[in-house]
Amino acid sequence: MRFYLVTIFYFSSLFLFGQFSCQSPMFIKNKTTFVQNPEVESWFKFRAKGALLDFLGNYNQSDSLFEYQIYPFSDCKKIKSTLTMPVRSVLKNSKLVTSEIWKKVIDEGICSCPTCLNKVEINNNKSLQLTQGEFYLLRVLSHGEPYEFTLDFSEIDSLNPIQFSIDSVPIEEIEVGMVYQLKEIFFVPATPKYLDKSIPELKKLETFLKKHTVLKVQIRGHVNGPAQTKPSFYQSLSDERALAVKEFLVKNGVDAARVDAKGMSNFQMRYPSPKTAFEAEENRRVEIVIIAVE
Repeated sequence: MRFYLVTIFYFSSLFLFGQFSCQSPMFIKNKTTFVQNPEVESWFKFRAKGALLDFLGNYNQSDSLFEYQIYPFSDCKKIKSTLTMPVRSVLKNSKLVTSEIWKKVIDEGICSCPTCLNKVEINNNKSLQLTQGEFYLLRVLSHGEPYEFTLDFSEIDSLNPIQFSIDSVPIEEIEVGMVYQLKEIFFVPATPKYLDKSIPELKKLETFLKKHTVLKVQIRGHVNGPAQTKPSFYQSLSDERALAVKEFLVKNGVDAARVDAKGMSNFQMRYPSPKTAFEAEENRRVEIVIIAVE
């Protein structure tokens, strides 16, 4: 893929120096990454922020074909032994079978012999289908030149955002937009008053935020309102429930400037017509959304 290097890099750019290997890929969160002083081969790890990826890359001061491969996150030995198939491979003078090619073979009934596979054409300018939330490995063949690439995601499922666990996620892998859903918070029906059995979950959140002071979050309250007959009540209830969680955190020592509260009413119900208690509870939820990592 070809595009010219711009001289101004946006705030989302990331400037990197050094060498990377398959065993120790650089985890990247930013949309645009610029690498100076690269080795011949560089490896990166990223999380799919949506279902479709548009990948753009080029070498500094050159209109050369940008060579890269994208793999599902896997053991490096499996990748080197070809046990793990690349999702996409854009290499000069190479005809590797990728999952894109194999899907085309299956969908179109193409013969799977080596001769036929080598004739399958893939449009590398077309958006690449990925699984939102999954990790992938990016291998770049830089030929020792500085280069830039951009990962632009679309078809983002906002009703089922990328979730994380406050018990186990490494802080370096937390990204803006990720969500922690409070699993053990319980309110008196139709009120913003939480029950005492919610305290352990709230204390756990408090501990997490005190430990990771680089994070800013937004607390989002959602209600289960399939009838859609009381919009003002739904909005007020969701506002007050989000605020109740914020007030608990601030009262217990979390800086108020790091916590925002917002009611989502019943506008983002995962199940518009809930048929089970589980579905109603998924609609009636409180989410902690990462809004900044400083």
